[in-house]
Amino acid sequence: MYERICSMDNLLLAEINASKGKRSRREVLAFESELLPNLTAIREELVRHTYRTSRYDVFIKYEPKRREIYKLPFRDRVVQWAIMQVVEPVWVSQFTSDTYACIKGRGIHSLLKRLRRDLKDDAEGTRYCFKMDVKKYYPSIDHDVLKQVVRRKIKDAELLWLLDGIIDSAEGVPIGNYISQYFANLYLSELDHRLKEQVGVSYYYRYADDIVVLGGSKERLREVKEYILDYLTRERKLRMKENWQIFPVESRGIDFVGYVTYHTHCLARKRNKQGLCREVAKLRKRGLSDEEIRLRTASRAGFMVHCDSIHLLNKLGMKKFSDIKPNQGKLTGTKYHIDTVLNREIHLTAYEISKSKINSDDMLTLQYEILEQLPTSDGRFQVDDEGKPVYGWVKHITFTGSKALIEQLRDVELTEPVAAKIIRQPIGDGKRCFYKLVDPD
Repeated sequence: MYERICSMDNLLLAEINASKGKRSRREVLAFESELLPNLTAIREELVRHTYRTSRYDVFIKYEPKRREIYKLPFRDRVVQWAIMQVVEPVWVSQFTSDTYACIKGRGIHSLLKRLRRDLKDDAEGTRYCFKMDVKKYYPSIDHDVLKQVVRRKIKDAELLWLLDGIIDSAEGVPIGNYISQYFANLYLSELDHRLKEQVGVSYYYRYADDIVVLGGSKERLREVKEYILDYLTRERKLRMKENWQIFPVESRGIDFVGYVTYHTHCLARKRNKQGLCREVAKLRKRGLSDEEIRLRTASRAGFMVHCDSIHLLNKLGMKKFSDIKPNQGKLTGTKYHIDTVLNREIHLTAYEISKSKINSDDMLTLQYEILEQLPTSDGRFQVDDEGKPVYGWVKHITFTGSKALIEQLRDVELTEPVAAKIIRQPIGDGKRCFYKLVDPD
């Protein structure tokens, strides 16, 4: 594994990934102006075991709570990407399907979808909720325990040397490091397995250190709470926050990952709704048009689409694909393959039908926004005050020769962003299919 991490091909790919969306930044431009010598220097330090994590630039952010953010020079971010490109599949294979933070193909809305399904399918077995999180989780992660956790799956001595150096480069696990979010997932992954495989918990959900357990009785959830408390104290040297709760779901709903979820419906958290309404009011006061307001509030509005806040969205006037009339706009954004965005909500902003450069067939270019973890100004991913990812609507483009999509969009005029979803529609016996744009769920 260490040889793969140190290979020049892997380091080059790591630089590409670390610089995505930030190539115009001064430190990235400086690194790329001497790209080969810089990558060669990193490789030699890794091979000779002379690499050391650089000093962090630590600063405070209030969003809304106080938190310390740790920023590394760009070369160190390249090293962490090089590690994760090799190690990520190994670590992800350890996680149960119950943990969702910072894992490709999962995330807030995957968790929400499963939570809503479980509440709907088994109302009796999910009558009560136990909700908790860990006190100062990232700063409290113990280095010796984390190293033991890492060693359960990774045996490569050189790689362990490199990971130990990163672990010991700051107290706890620093918020801001790309690799930190995986350390945070790993640190409690054994708890995930124990609760499901030994304790027999049926309805369990974890997002970093935020945990929700559902059950049919308060007594059962009290037993689960005591088990988790004992595990955190004895096995992980962590403290459960004092504000843990066991309550009937119907009394107030489950306030989790930005939404308040009940058996029959789901609402956005009050703080999120207030933030959206205040932003819209401010923009309207400045005299912006509805189209400009929709564009500027797309991130917040997109969050609302996943719950039952239809009246709030109607105030913004966000339309669906079936509502639009025929235009096109300028196409910009990074490229995604069409299969990457299947069955995910997109905000379609423009399209273009042109002749393929390879043959005489028509080629469709779609421009859209999709909900993803947002980057920071220094090239890492944004996290909130507890180290959890911050999501927003990011612009991308997709090229496809799908005749069905081309015919569906031909002569359609996009005058404003619209909410849509791309699906595969089976034909006949299902062995063949075609792409289709539909309204989001």
